[in-house]
Amino acid sequence: MTDTYGDATRRFLAAIDHRKPEPIDWDSAPPRYKRYRGTTRTALPTAGPQSWKDDLLRGLLGLTRVSWSYPADEAGRFLPGPRSVRVGRPVASGGALYPIEAYLADETAIHHYDTVHHALETVRGGDHRSALLPQGGTVDAALILTAVFWRNGFKYRDFAYRLQCQETGALCAQALTLADQLRLRSALHLDLDTERADTLLGLDPRAEGALAALTIATGDSAATAGTAAPVQLLTTTQAHLSTAQAVDLPVPVTRLLPHLAELHTVSGRQVAGRPLSPPTGQDPPVPGGPVIPLPPVAAVDLTHGIGRRASPLNGYQPRPITATDLTQILTSARPSGRTTTGLYVLIWNVTGIPPGAYRYDPTRLLLTGSGPAVPDQTPLAANTRHALRNATAALIPVGAPLTEATHCGDVAYRLQQTETGMVTHRAALAAAVLGLTSRIHSDAANPSTGAVLGLQGTPWRPLSFLLIGHPRTNEPALPAPAGPERGATLPVHEQEPHIKE
Repeated sequence: MTDTYGDATRRFLAAIDHRKPEPIDWDSAPPRYKRYRGTTRTALPTAGPQSWKDDLLRGLLGLTRVSWSYPADEAGRFLPGPRSVRVGRPVASGGALYPIEAYLADETAIHHYDTVHHALETVRGGDHRSALLPQGGTVDAALILTAVFWRNGFKYRDFAYRLQCQETGALCAQALTLADQLRLRSALHLDLDTERADTLLGLDPRAEGALAALTIATGDSAATAGTAAPVQLLTTTQAHLSTAQAVDLPVPVTRLLPHLAELHTVSGRQVAGRPLSPPTGQDPPVPGGPVIPLPPVAAVDLTHGIGRRASPLNGYQPRPITATDLTQILTSARPSGRTTTGLYVLIWNVTGIPPGAYRYDPTRLLLTGSGPAVPDQTPLAANTRHALRNATAALIPVGAPLTEATHCGDVAYRLQQTETGMVTHRAALAAAVLGLTSRIHSDAANPSTGAVLGLQGTPWRPLSFLLIGHPRTNEPALPAPAGPERGATLPVHEQEPHIKE
């Protein structure tokens, strides 16, 4: 293997682009939750100055959604059979497999968030905030998001890394929005030294790894620098001996998912102790179609979408949305900071805008047509074809991953996919605020869609595919804790078929 910039990304892209359907061995599916044995478990405070931890973690990864599930086929048509009840989390996850875990480092210790018990498990005693991040000593806590590679890798194989990075981005967007709601100061740190973080968290890098970090500070506190000594990287065995022991140790994937393992390892090695290279600053090609100005709009308060966002299971109502609604979603989608993606939209039923494929210009608030919005449905899953019937629009982040990786290093792939997850989740929150619903269909982010957008023959490719429309009205909702919006009515979880009794 080589560390030459872009080589690992090139091999990874070739592997996922030419992957073939494989039978899924559900017997090899690992647990969907991580827990530790032989450690202190602390209940999260629901009142007082530390209650933000309860609200933040519940709204990020808590078991907050309950759904009645009925047997159904891939298109959402109901089948005979017993119903069941399932629980889910606030942020969508491909296949409802939830490969991302959270660790909270504060002045007392590094803790793992135990989703099942909604509690903190002490993983390593002592204050390690400044060891995790240079900025860690000036904040109340550092939140580290990690991926358990085999948790969705058993199903999606190497492609799971793309989903893990995008889900990390969605969780980052959710965390930043929750922080706004809780009046916390927060910042995203994608320049995390993942090798050092893995060591401090006691992770086996063959099986799981850190992907991103956020710092959290309250408005009335003055955090002090951590007292931990500078960290020396330990061997995997030493790291495990110095921390709590995980129940059901994650499965190493070095041989099972070789391209995932190589890309993640090389990315961590390239970024360790070094500043990130700036992105190329390139934009997708400008198509030659008609130019449509979008209406000026007010900013959407994404915090109002936290308790309302849910992915539809059975498609959409055949009703249009307004150009103002679409513009508010588009302007909300782009995060601030490092940007390596562009945004396209397929329009089918938006008042005042002809159907077609368009490139979005966020600076001038324009849409430029690139052709008809007729994606090839041959490679699409049944539920995607079903959802396309009445969806009003699709948001499609695009990027040039190999160009960025060659310029900035293979870590650029992780950063770009994380950005993609932030874009789609912010758009989903904005849609929820406007009374709409949305769902990601990763199978539609394919070369056929790229051709519809006019990207064939360029290094740019679709990275995700978010359908938007009006929700059907026969879905149940349950009052449930929703983090800061306690008692809010939550839509049922997005992954399971359901109807109202």
